[in-house]
Amino acid sequence: MSEQKYNRWLILGAAVVINICIGTLYAWSVFALPLGKTFGWAATSIALAFTINHALSPVAMIGGGYIQDRLGSKANVIIGGIMFGVGLFITGFVSSVEMLYITYSVLAGIGGGCVYSGTLGNTVKFFPDKRGLASGLVAAGYGSGATIVAPVASSMIASFGVLTTFKILGAVFFVVIMLCSLLIKNAPAGFKPEGWNPPVAAKTTKSAARDMAWTQMLRDSTWWVVLVMLTCGALSGLMITAFASPIGQQMFKLNPMDAALFVSLVAVSNSLGRIIFGAVSDKIGRSNTIMIMYVISALGMLNLTFTSSVAGFAVSAIGVGAVFGGFMSTMPSIISERYGLKNFGVNYGITFIGFSLAAIFGPMTAATVRQSTGTYEQAFWIALGLNIVGLVFAFIFRTLDNRSKVVTRVTISK
Repeated sequence: MSEQKYNRWLILGAAVVINICIGTLYAWSVFALPLGKTFGWAATSIALAFTINHALSPVAMIGGGYIQDRLGSKANVIIGGIMFGVGLFITGFVSSVEMLYITYSVLAGIGGGCVYSGTLGNTVKFFPDKRGLASGLVAAGYGSGATIVAPVASSMIASFGVLTTFKILGAVFFVVIMLCSLLIKNAPAGFKPEGWNPPVAAKTTKSAARDMAWTQMLRDSTWWVVLVMLTCGALSGLMITAFASPIGQQMFKLNPMDAALFVSLVAVSNSLGRIIFGAVSDKIGRSNTIMIMYVISALGMLNLTFTSSVAGFAVSAIGVGAVFGGFMSTMPSIISERYGLKNFGVNYGITFIGFSLAAIFGPMTAATVRQSTGTYEQAFWIALGLNIVGLVFAFIFRTLDNRSKVVTRVTISK
């Protein structure tokens, strides 16, 4: 199939816009306080809505992957888009926190995950020559959604109230996603861009060993190494993402407004990291890029334990945020390259369990340490240690990956 028949860049652009819409799920902090004031709900009860959303991420990704692998990405966008838009809209009618969990956390959350899974998988298939960059751009759309939507939502909440804001956003996003779905086309099997041929190493890879079902993937010891890498790599980023404002206020004496700027700083770094590290991994390899990211993240956490300056906090926030984004763009490429594109949706959805584990234990570790010690420093040391563990596993991954390539080449040559 040629690029003339499929305008892959237009499809990529539509996927980015769609993911900016569903990235609103990351802007939860904008809605949390107004909901608490409106209904008098406890902060912990409201925070649980965000936790449930992340805990269900693997369910959403696996379900979305199943749809994508069998019906194609367009079905993901339509089905998930309906769930996401309707979920946000009816959140505007909630009267109890239990209803909030159902409408926002479950319905909108699973819908968003379904959309993300499909757009990401389809993009990887359309860009075999630039997988890291393309997946990074799609992931950046998701990551930047909060940065773009948060100020708009804040202004709307001030003018119309939080419930009306949910209704408006739900309706608008539903229309935008449905319109963008008209531009989405399912990637054909074996798609190759005009004038591009797979590198020699890829040609000599044993096709039967590449297209694995999820059951085969779980029997591959290398996949478990990848799972640990994702968990360790995402944990520091999620810890800083969840507590950037409290850390700024408690450790660096920032006022709430200035501390809020660091939330945006982490979000922007997250988005840029998805693009930059994704593109870098296309050039120097996935394992080399991941090892560099672990070093940057470890240095960022180490700096947080010693620095007392706002500038030092900013440097660490930028580094850790960018690395967190980098893992979101390099991991899809690793799964597609090692286990093939045929079952990519489900395979990556299962791998996303590592992200869910990091989302649960990263913020929880920071909160527990803060409550027991009065500071976040021990949490930073824990995150630093996990970055070192991740770096070791990245070395193991590179060794196993290189060994499997050698074995494959020798087998084919015979």
